[in-house]
Amino acid sequence: MKKILLLFFFLPALLFSCKNIDKKSNTASSGEDSLSAAQTTGNYYMQYEGTIGGQPAIMHVVKFGATYDVNYTNSGGLTVDLLFQKDSLLKNDSLFFTEFAPRAAGEDQDGTDAILHLVIRPNGVTGLKINSSKEPLPVQLHPREGGNAFLPVGYLDSIRITGFKKDTPTAFTSLVLLEPAKASASDSWFTELLKKNILGAQRPDSASLQTAMTQFGRSFIENFRDDIDTMKAAGNEDEAPVSMMHYDQQISSNLIYNSNGYAVLSVGNYAYTGGAHGMYGQTMLCLDMKQKRALVLQDLLNIDSATLQPLLEQHFRTRYQIAGNKPLTEVLFEDRLALTDNFYFTPGGIGFIYQPYEVAAYAFGLIDVWVPYTDLKPYLQPGFAQRMGL
Repeated sequence: MKKILLLFFFLPALLFSCKNIDKKSNTASSGEDSLSAAQTTGNYYMQYEGTIGGQPAIMHVVKFGATYDVNYTNSGGLTVDLLFQKDSLLKNDSLFFTEFAPRAAGEDQDGTDAILHLVIRPNGVTGLKINSSKEPLPVQLHPREGGNAFLPVGYLDSIRITGFKKDTPTAFTSLVLLEPAKASASDSWFTELLKKNILGAQRPDSASLQTAMTQFGRSFIENFRDDIDTMKAAGNEDEAPVSMMHYDQQISSNLIYNSNGYAVLSVGNYAYTGGAHGMYGQTMLCLDMKQKRALVLQDLLNIDSATLQPLLEQHFRTRYQIAGNKPLTEVLFEDRLALTDNFYFTPGGIGFIYQPYEVAAYAFGLIDVWVPYTDLKPYLQPGFAQRMGL
């Protein structure tokens, strides 16, 4: 779920095809289910189940154009993100992914993450998981029955402006979001949620998600054009650092849970508009598809903040390997972990996501604190526990 911060390293490879203005949008027909949409358009969301290295796993795949967003939930209920290596087509059409493993404070495990060679098709996923010190492990998954059907809606836009002495300013926007496969008037709550929480819409309107994404992407490109015009008017365009003349914007999405009438949507975003580095983040939307509404934490847990906070801090220490006699300022700005409403859940537990700069320095990235249901059992809401089979 944290791979969005790495995607911008691959953007130069995408920008080579930019023309003066090159706009593309693509979405599958909302009247088709995921499997038939994959066969007719090539863009789809699919949920698979099976084994990875002999261990049960559930995998979620979003394919849009030539890109893949993939994660899987392991037998312990933890979600593992796979970073798609662009231009990584291997023998027999397999694709190259790297597991994006969490890092403890001060930990350097460069080169130790597992890699996966996967053949991904609508009717199944096969391949190998390769660890540096172990024999390759087989991957065998098939489409999972049940869950809600979703389809990706996307918008791509790029521009390059010629006539500069030192460089050619470019801007690129890539937006991919999921919506119900058979979207209808009754699904307007879902669209409005995305427009408000992801696209920053101030007032509700009747525009489709595709229209809202198109407007959002075009606005980014036009802001870039305005900034370049301002730079030209000031007469300092050839003095500006090269990096400040290249703007990037990305939104990617995938489900990390899709069962029992619930859907947990993970939306990553990245933007660079000049400066030392881009900004990225991750928004988690926990959705009750039966009741057609977003969930709040009180729908899952009956727990007060005075009880929840030390529980989160305990698991934060475990996750980041901070000894009990050490202050939390080994990682955090303060010696306490504030609560957040940016949460998610899986078959094994509930996680809490903090954005860069929210509670810790940018270098620590997204802070993810995951608490298993075994530690939350006394506080689970009966209705949630019953639907989840806990």
